[in-house]
Amino acid sequence: MKVSKEKMSAAAMVLLILAVSMVQISRADPVDFTVKDMMPAFLSEVVGLDLTKYNITKEGYSVSYPSYYGGLVKDEVISFTLEYNSSKIGVMGILDNGFIYGIIIRPINGSIMYARQPSTNALDESRNILQRYKIFAENYGLGTSHIDSALTLLNNATRASSASADLHLLNNITGFVPSVTTAGNTKQETTQKGVSWIYTDRGVDMPNKCLKISFGNNILFFADTWNLFTVGCFSVISEDEAKSIGWDAAKNFDLILVDENGTLFSVNPEWSNRASVTLSMIPGEIYNRDPDDHFVNPGNATRDPLALYPQWQMVFYFNKSIGGAVGIQVGVWGDTTEIAYISEYGYMDAPAGNNDATTSTDPSSDDPEENTSEQTDSSSDADPQPESGLDGLLEGLGGNSTAQTLPPATQSENTAKLESSNPSSNIYVITGIAATAIAIVVAAVALKKRRK
Repeated sequence: MKVSKEKMSAAAMVLLILAVSMVQISRADPVDFTVKDMMPAFLSEVVGLDLTKYNITKEGYSVSYPSYYGGLVKDEVISFTLEYNSSKIGVMGILDNGFIYGIIIRPINGSIMYARQPSTNALDESRNILQRYKIFAENYGLGTSHIDSALTLLNNATRASSASADLHLLNNITGFVPSVTTAGNTKQETTQKGVSWIYTDRGVDMPNKCLKISFGNNILFFADTWNLFTVGCFSVISEDEAKSIGWDAAKNFDLILVDENGTLFSVNPEWSNRASVTLSMIPGEIYNRDPDDHFVNPGNATRDPLALYPQWQMVFYFNKSIGGAVGIQVGVWGDTTEIAYISEYGYMDAPAGNNDATTSTDPSSDDPEENTSEQTDSSSDADPQPESGLDGLLEGLGGNSTAQTLPPATQSENTAKLESSNPSSNIYVITGIAATAIAIVVAAVALKKRRK
């Protein structure tokens, strides 16, 4: 027996990745310059490319006001190739309301021609890029206070002692020693390949609001969505209250299976005492990409497409898997306490059986949260996290070293950016158009979007 395709998760929940303050911050008005104006200046003034050496070929450009942003956001996509003798570089950029959702610079052939030579390590090069970007941002009327915070936190980062060949860092530079440092509302995370600064408040990270630099896969990736999003509100309910709401919904969920003859029938699962719970701050209109797609109920609140709202995301696990389903996933809005979504949770074509031998006992009561500290688990092997929006974009657009060119920008590419940034238990992150969101890479665990 297996879960009906109409019921079973079919596509990985992957998010935008790329958030804001405890106080309502006024979002900057859309700037009036275009990505065509900004891109050459960014490449020369921030990255340090010698554009006098290059010819621009295979240029593509599109602009739209997507429905998933309520038609309120100017979404621009540009791509082109820089060519000079044997040197060839692919460039792609996405701007939303003039803010850098992501810029990818990928050498295709030969070496990069610089007007100013880059540093030999990612730490110093990140500092150089940030210092130049601050001047650039001031010239284009973009906020810079978060850049100052990033520069200060960068003093806590450590560069790796040697380069790792398997990381394929741009220009063979030396990467970072992984670390996490938080000061005020900014969390700095360094990986071997790059560094991110994420807005955080009340213990909740908001990776949709971030500044990111990555040198991995022989690519330079840059994103700054810090001033694109605001905080809509915070959760008015606690984790225990959210879990109680979600558990009631999960118990009453009608789990429908289909047998080999195509006959549908209901199943009452045996529940384990295991649950995972995560609080995320997600964009108000991230799900409104398709007029026919109503998987997520926005609730009764009026939601700003560029504001972030609290959503509790949880999974209540079965005692054993049922046709690949290992539990019921529930989303609860933290501001209105309404159910945002509910569906099966599991792996396509997974064998039926015990999904976790250590937690496969019947609950001792009708409440699966008797031991919250043991149940809460958002990072287990049974619950893999997809890459965030921006990271996914990097993976999707620049991660293939065999690709020879970046195609001209098209609306389908722009749509793909969003397709790659949907929710998971660590949902809605732009961390990495690249990552930066960010992208995403399809994960094994998925959420089926129901049709009306």
